[in-house]
Amino acid sequence: MNDYNKLPTNLDLDALRAFVKGIELGSYQLAAQQLCRSPAAISAQLKKLEQQTGCQLLRKQGRLLELTPSGELLFSHAKNMLAINDMVLLKLHQTQASGVIRFGLQEDFAEGALQELIAQFMFQHPNVQFQIQVDRNLSLIDKVQKQELDLTLIWQQLEVHEKFYELRSVETEWLFCSHRHIQQIIENKASIPLVVLQQPCILRQMAIQALEEKGMEWHIAYECNSVQALWPAIRAGIGISLRSLFQIPSDIKILNSVELPQLKSLSFGLYSNSKLESSHIVQQFQRYIEQHLQ
Repeated sequence: MNDYNKLPTNLDLDALRAFVKGIELGSYQLAAQQLCRSPAAISAQLKKLEQQTGCQLLRKQGRLLELTPSGELLFSHAKNMLAINDMVLLKLHQTQASGVIRFGLQEDFAEGALQELIAQFMFQHPNVQFQIQVDRNLSLIDKVQKQELDLTLIWQQLEVHEKFYELRSVETEWLFCSHRHIQQIIENKASIPLVVLQQPCILRQMAIQALEEKGMEWHIAYECNSVQALWPAIRAGIGISLRSLFQIPSDIKILNSVELPQLKSLSFGLYSNSKLESSHIVQQFQRYIEQHLQ
């Protein structure tokens, strides 16, 4: 029987973690603190690792410890072994995570990229159920405050401070379909026909304020209660609308005109109830959205 068959079949992962952490921090005293162990326990783990490998892994260089050639070889592979171990445990934990996520979406975010992110999260957490509500900003805020929703993605509002996490800002633009009479209205400085959502609506207020600040006449040509109802009105040439560029249909165009006022960007983010303690799965989903939309 050769010496290879006498070697242990498994390395101790806790001992490996202590070994790697000490090298990364440059101190096994610091490693002991981070791993919540005593220096004596760390020293015992290192001795155990040397017994398992049958190699000297560290040697003293003055007051410091440095890796031997065998230690360098083990260190290069140990990080990968620990990473695989941690990844597998994380994946197993994610597949076991369960619960209901009551998520609200402002209408502008109800299609496209957000649905793809939700689908990806569900692939990672197949035992999670989503209950989605699509609504207007103020209604979603109210539902979160009444604890009818865990979390919602909304446009930033002055009324919301606590528990609002800003993700990013997007540009807003005047949108239309290429109808010549719309361009003539602007060139002739006639009253601007607006296609808008019913009040309360942040983008409607922004449009009116921008036109009034520039001294331009305007009127509400078409008012509806959903974003999906805006697009057919714009396509028909009823008027123009101020919307964000987060997601717009491909046939709706930006109306570039020096006559129209310049517009500000608009921030969006996640809003949750400061009085409601979120479940673990809701917190995971919130971090996931923050990472992918920020």
